[in-house]
Amino acid sequence: MAAVSWGMRFSRLLVFILPLLLTACGLSEQQKADYASVQRSGVSSAIYDKMVHGDDLSLYDVKSLSQAHVNSGIILRYMRDRGTIYVLNTNDVKGLLNAGVSQSIVDYMMATPRIYQPAVYPVVSVGYGPYWGGPGPYYYPGPYYYPYHRYWR
Repeated sequence: MAAVSWGMRFSRLLVFILPLLLTACGLSEQQKADYASVQRSGVSSAIYDKMVHGDDLSLYDVKSLSQAHVNSGIILRYMRDRGTIYVLNTNDVKGLLNAGVSQSIVDYMMATPRIYQPAVYPVVSVGYGPYWGGPGPYYYPGPYYYPYHRYWR
């Protein structure tokens, strides 16, 4: 009987707390205003849906947003929120600038590899693995052989 009453209390508590948690996960007022501005600009529904669902923007999407006269601040804010890393070559930069993308957006896109690089690169093992004679302190398959001793035991 005590377990049933505890379960009912927990379910009642969950009914009250769950809507509060879901409300906290919603869009901010700034994001709502940004998405409304993008929708009013006449950009394609595919790009608008990408933004609403939080997907990364491609170079084509950035060009389309700029050509639809979406404010560059909105585009930059969206790109910063996503943290996408863009690796651009000279043709990409020329194409963006020729399409009317603002210099601040292009500068930000070129800086993303530096901004979002990992603080510490992970250690990568370079070798063939434990039993193929690669570098490293591996034990070999022989029963008494240890690679740091000069002789067999």
